[in-house]
Amino acid sequence: MLFKNLQRQAIIGLCALFVCTFTALTSEVAPVGLLINIAHAFDIPEGEAGLSVSAFALMVALGAVPLTILTGKIDRKRLMIYALSGYVVSNLIVTVAPSFAVMCMGRMIGGLSHAVLMSICAAYAAKLVPAHMTGRAISFVYGGTSLGAILGVPGAAAIGHYCGWRIAMLLITGLALVLTVCIAFFLPAVANSSTANNAIPAIRSPKAMRLFLIVTAVDAIFFLGHNLLYTYVAPLLLDHGLPSNLISVALLVSGALSILGLWGAGQVVDRWPAGGVFVSGMAMLVGMGLMYGHILSGWVSVAAVSVWCIGYTSIIPFVMSGAIRAQATRPDVAGAAINAASNVGILLGSAVGGQVLTYVGFKGLTPFAIITVLSGLILALSSSGAFPRVLSSGSETTDHVMH
Repeated sequence: MLFKNLQRQAIIGLCALFVCTFTALTSEVAPVGLLINIAHAFDIPEGEAGLSVSAFALMVALGAVPLTILTGKIDRKRLMIYALSGYVVSNLIVTVAPSFAVMCMGRMIGGLSHAVLMSICAAYAAKLVPAHMTGRAISFVYGGTSLGAILGVPGAAAIGHYCGWRIAMLLITGLALVLTVCIAFFLPAVANSSTANNAIPAIRSPKAMRLFLIVTAVDAIFFLGHNLLYTYVAPLLLDHGLPSNLISVALLVSGALSILGLWGAGQVVDRWPAGGVFVSGMAMLVGMGLMYGHILSGWVSVAAVSVWCIGYTSIIPFVMSGAIRAQATRPDVAGAAINAASNVGILLGSAVGGQVLTYVGFKGLTPFAIITVLSGLILALSSSGAFPRVLSSGSETTDHVMH
């Protein structure tokens, strides 16, 4: 078992955090599966509809670090509940939005909730386990994001296809409400960071900060490369000959397979970070490369998207654990910085990708995404301090206090 030596309370806590990331991911990227429906509903181009993803990401990018610092004195469990409640409000506004502008406003509220919740999840998980299990705990908790990709995005796409995108968003609103109640009952409380009373967390050393900034930059670049193309994966698959009524099934397949990335990362993240990042990046490059032009078509193109998504999903534990391992600042602030960097990538990817798609098409967008991912991989492998080849069992150090 992955956590066979943990206390029952800690295992329940990790499962509750898994549910949190599932809710967060489903709320964040549901418009990806509904993009075509939303564009038709508001009579706007698909590239413009992608701004619903950008609006969410913008608030995360701007708010993750300052909100995490400002909420440092708030009980961590209570803060989780507040954040989940924000998803409920956000998704409800999106559901009833009379215009695309109102929809984007609702998405911005969700972005603020996401800025808090996803910033503290990794640090919360680290406090529930011994130091040498930090990477595995983060891999497990962020498995909720893969489940969101497996069920949330394609599920929303299927419901949107048959019942309308507003019904899909209404169901996601109800899901967020139910899960908020579950978190209130099942998530164990943890102590705030010992430095949480400081208004601004201290930077522990220039070397630690340099490594931390490298990890953060790698994270942003990988997310940028992924979202340049994945935000528009539905029209991409249509362009490769997949029938529109099979898009939701295709997203379900690629999402289901992407969980292999987190499983694989969990096996090596606490031992061989550099090797894991290399394999992850290469999987992304191979999958994206096969989507260039019309080398593949139909379900074979879905297989290529699946390989790319497996690589992308496996990147997350490496950057999260790497940011905490650098020990440049508090674990929750490190998580916030990674969260912000990820959403800078999502923001730029969805916004720039939409413009490239509108004016050039996939013949320009796909190579752009490939070059971006390659640059992130080169940066990661050029810093053995940020992503070591081998980790000793004591290399991960975090505070973990459960009460």
